[in-house]
This record gives sequence, structure tokens and C-alpha cells, in this order.
Amino acid sequence: MRKAFVITSAIVLAVVLTQFYLAGVGAFSRPATADAWDGHRIGAMAIMAVVLLNTVVAALARADGRTIAFAALPIGLVILQFVLNAMSNGLGGSQDDRTGMPLYFVALHAVNGLVVMGAAATGLRNARRFASGAAAGSATEAQRAGAA
Repeated sequence: MRKAFVITSAIVLAVVLTQFYLAGVGAFSRPATADAWDGHRIGAMAIMAVVLLNTVVAALARADGRTIAFAALPIGLVILQFVLNAMSNGLGGSQDDRTGMPLYFVALHAVNGLVVMGAAATGLRNARRFASGAAAGSATEAQRAGAA
């Protein structure tokens, strides 16, 4: 189960990186259309699904609370992405006109995206540490059993 946790953590990071690519597709498509952002919108739901799976796998692997929290953290950060977009739209912004205050809120969306990536990378690092620590602990127990 520990190896599965590392694998699902790596998948989370890969999906987050893909999300950046899809944001680039939406931002740089010409002519600019709302359809260009469809992949990015679907990617947000994919992140949430994969992070939820990863959190369940972390719990099943009996990871510590901090490791499970980092596995779950991207869900909250993706929800914040939706909130930032809604705040921008609520202040009068739209897909076609992002100026003034709405622009500053939607720009935080990109900054928070980097935070999501950092949380996913930290989650993978924690999963690797957890898996290798468990393997080292098993070896030590086996050595003690052999010495006895």
C-alpha cells in the first residue's frame, strides 16, 4: 500500500503539471474562445478526484496525520481556485473583460496554482519518505529478529 501511495502522489503531481499546460492552451489560443479553457476546467475536477484517491490511499497505508494532510491539501487549494475566479466574476469581471480589481483576483489564481504544485510536490516527497522509512524500519526489525 505504501508503494501505491507513492504512485498516486506522483499521479497527483503529473495531473497538476498537466493543468498548467492546459492553462497555457487556454491563455494562448487564438482566436481566444471560452472553449479553449474546457480542458483546464475539466483538469480541475481531475485534480480533485486524484487527490481524493491519494488521500484515501495515504490513510489506508497508515501514514501519519501530517502526511495525510499534505495528501489532501490540494483539494482545498483547488476549491480556493474556484473562489478566486468567482470573486473576480462577482466584482464585474468576465472571460472577455478582466480589468481593475477583477484582474487582481483572477491573477491570484495563477499564484495559487503554484502553491497547488508545491503542495503536490511536497506530498510526493512525504510519500517517498514514508515509504522508504517503512522499508528501513522493516529491515531493522528483520535484523533484530535474526540476531535473537
